[in-house]
Amino acid sequence: MKKILFVLPFLMLAFLWACDDDAEIVRMENPDPNATITSVSPQRGLVGTVVTIAGTNFGAASQLVQVYFTGVEESVPLLSCEDKELQVAVPEGAQTGPLTIVVMDQKIVTDLEFAITPDPEMASVSVQQGYASDEIVITGSNFGTTVEDVRLYSVIDGEEIEFEILSCTDTEIKAKVPAVSEFGQFDLNLSVLGRSAVNKLSFTYLEQAAITSVTVENPLIGEFVFAGDNVIVKGTGFGTVADEVEVTMGGLAATVVSCTNEEIKAQVPDGFTGGAVTVTRNNRQAVSEKELQVLDPNTDITSSVLKNCKQPFSAKAYSEGQAGDNTGDVWAEPTDWIVNDAVKNMYNRLGSGWASAPTGGLSTNKDLLTIQVGWNKDVTFVSNGKIYQSIKLPKGQYKVQIAVEEVTNPTRGTRYFVICEGEELPDKEALETNNISYLALDTKQNYEHIFTLNQVYDNISLGFLANITQSESNLKVSSVKLIYLGSNN
Repeated sequence: MKKILFVLPFLMLAFLWACDDDAEIVRMENPDPNATITSVSPQRGLVGTVVTIAGTNFGAASQLVQVYFTGVEESVPLLSCEDKELQVAVPEGAQTGPLTIVVMDQKIVTDLEFAITPDPEMASVSVQQGYASDEIVITGSNFGTTVEDVRLYSVIDGEEIEFEILSCTDTEIKAKVPAVSEFGQFDLNLSVLGRSAVNKLSFTYLEQAAITSVTVENPLIGEFVFAGDNVIVKGTGFGTVADEVEVTMGGLAATVVSCTNEEIKAQVPDGFTGGAVTVTRNNRQAVSEKELQVLDPNTDITSSVLKNCKQPFSAKAYSEGQAGDNTGDVWAEPTDWIVNDAVKNMYNRLGSGWASAPTGGLSTNKDLLTIQVGWNKDVTFVSNGKIYQSIKLPKGQYKVQIAVEEVTNPTRGTRYFVICEGEELPDKEALETNNISYLALDTKQNYEHIFTLNQVYDNISLGFLANITQSESNLKVSSVKLIYLGSNN
C-alpha cells in the first residue's frame, strides 16, 4: 500500500506535463458540448485561399480539431483555433464539396459547400498596345473580386514589371500600364492568389514621344529662326517613319525632312511668328519647353553671323618668315577672315631689312582691316585682292554698315564691299554677273548699304574686293555691322 501511494504523485505530474502548454482553458458557453457550424467564408476560392469556419464548441486545442476538404484524405493544418472560429487554407487537390470537421469524437459534415475556383483564364485585352499610364481591360474568368489578390505583369529584361490593378470582378480586370525601360511586344502574365492563368496574352509597350532639346540648324542665328530654316528636335519615341509623326511650330504645320527615334529635322513654315514645337505621334503630343523666336526687324545680328568684325581686330599667328621687329607699320593676317594671296603683299621690317615672307590684311599698329600697296620701291600691286567671310543667311532684307577709316589716292584703283552667293568673292571682271549686291568704297566715311535675299543661302560671302594698280594707295576699315531689317515676304 505504501508503494502505491508513492507512485501516485508522479502519475499526476506526468498527466499535467502531457497537456499542451499553449492550450487555453475555455469555458463552454453552450451547456450542450456538441460542436456546430454556422458559416463558411468565403464559400469559393482558389487553392491557398484562407477559409474561416464559424460555429460553437470547437475548443481551443488545435490537436483535437481536424478539418477535411472534399477530395483530400488528410486533414489540413489549422491556421488558428478558437472555440467559435477556425481558419484553414485550401489545400492542393481540394475539390468542390462540403467541409468535414471533427472535434474530439464528433464528426460534422457541413451542408455549406466550398467551391474550388478554377485557375484564372484571360480571354482578351481591350487594346493591343499602349503607353505608360494608359488603362487597359482584361476580360476572362475566375479573377475573383479582390484587387490585392491579382497580379498582372510582364517580364522585361528579367524583371517582373507589374500593372497597377484599378478594379477587379470575376470576369474583368482594369489596370494601368506601367512605365518600362524597354519597348515592344511582351507577354502579359496573370496570377490570382498565386495561381497563374492558364494562358498568356501579348501587349506592345509604346514609347511616348518626349522632347529634350530644340536647336536651329543654323548656329549663326542662335535661337532665332526664319521660314525655311531647319530645326533639329531631339528626344525619344519619335519612331522612324516621317509620315507617322506630325510637327507643328507655333501651331503651324511644319514639313518633316527626316525622322529617327531620337531626332526629327523639320522646316520652319511660312508665316511662323514664334512659339513652341509640338511633336504628335499615335495621337500623343510632346511639347518643347523652349519656344522658337523670330527675329525682330532692325536687329543687329553682327555678333551672331560675323566674327572679328571691329576694332580691336585679332591677328593670326605668323607663319615662318613673316614676323618682324619694327614698331611702326606692322602687318598681319586677321583671324576669321579669308585673305587671299593678293592681299598678302606687305613685308614687316626686320633689323635693317625686311621679313622674308609677306603677310597682309591687318594693320596691327592701327588695328584696321587693310588692303594696301605701299610706299617702298619693291611694291607689289594688288590684283583682285579679297578679304571676306562665308556665312549662312535666311531670306529677308539686310543693311550692312561699313566704317572706312582711310582711302589714300582713291583714283589709283577700285575698292568694293561685295555680297555674293558662294564660298568666295568674285573677281572684278565678274562683279556684275556674279554677285547679289556690291558697294564702291572710294572715300573715308561710314557707309550703309541695303540688300535683299529672296531665298535661304547656305553660303553667302561678304567682304572687300580691291584692285590697286599704283603705289601709295589703300583701303582701311575699322568695323563691319550687319542688321536684319525684316522679312521680305
